[in-house]
Amino acid sequence: MFAGLLQQGGLSLDRLQSFCLVAQAGGVTRAAKGDPARQSLFSRQVKELEEFFGTELIRRKGRGIVLTDAGARLNTIARECCAALTDFKSECRNQPVEVVIGTGESVIQWLLMPRLDRIREHLPNVRLKFLNLPTADAVKRLADGVIDFALVRKDAVTRPLQAKSLGAMGYSLFVPAGLHATAGRKDGLKLLDGLPLGTLEGEGSFRSGLAQSAKKQGIKLNIQIECSSFPLAARAVAKGRVAAILPAIAAADLPPATAIQVPVTFLKAFDREMCLASNARLLRIRPILNQAATILAQTCHF
Repeated sequence: MFAGLLQQGGLSLDRLQSFCLVAQAGGVTRAAKGDPARQSLFSRQVKELEEFFGTELIRRKGRGIVLTDAGARLNTIARECCAALTDFKSECRNQPVEVVIGTGESVIQWLLMPRLDRIREHLPNVRLKFLNLPTADAVKRLADGVIDFALVRKDAVTRPLQAKSLGAMGYSLFVPAGLHATAGRKDGLKLLDGLPLGTLEGEGSFRSGLAQSAKKQGIKLNIQIECSSFPLAARAVAKGRVAAILPAIAAADLPPATAIQVPVTFLKAFDREMCLASNARLLRIRPILNQAATILAQTCHF
């Protein structure tokens, strides 16, 4: 069956691994991490693969490389083959199989971590790896076969990836108990007006959307702390000095004794339908992923 494939030299798992490293890094130099010997080895091995298959696999672009159509296809084939073989080896040796999940820091900290014991109970033969990734990056890595699952917004997932809905991630105003007590009995909208806030830095979609919505409602945002992530903003809330608009699941780290979760009507527009995204190709060749998908879908609801 494979006689024609193996009659000619130049194909090996080592060469395929090197090619995948170069493809993921976006260049031979980057993949070699400054090691001249590895750089020379990677360049030679990619060239040998090109000679073996009789086609160009990479092209130079600036200081890096881009994959040709053939190179992109080989990268997918090699990654999936090596992933399946790695699973098979682990299973034969009765060792845990690695499953990689890409998602944002908020989801890792407030959704996955509180459910970790339940997940591990149902997946005792799995070693979980959580990667803190922006949505676009997680979706791309999933499509490329670099990660196994992505917990992301459903509207960010396109075919041929699959998406199983996990519910809507909503947002609430979290006010330190001390600040809430001194603010008096105000509804969420009035309470937010002028309240010292911690929020995300920069001009991302959340920050710009919040500014637009507040302006429309005639609310003055009193931003005193800017953070690179929601969990960092939650830590500022826990210190008692500022409030913050956070994913509702932040309640896992902010019990009522620490902060009061206050609903604010206009935040409903920020709700995001979340999903467990998977790659059908990987599910076919790695049986453990089907089991993991079922458990994650059952466990990780918003």
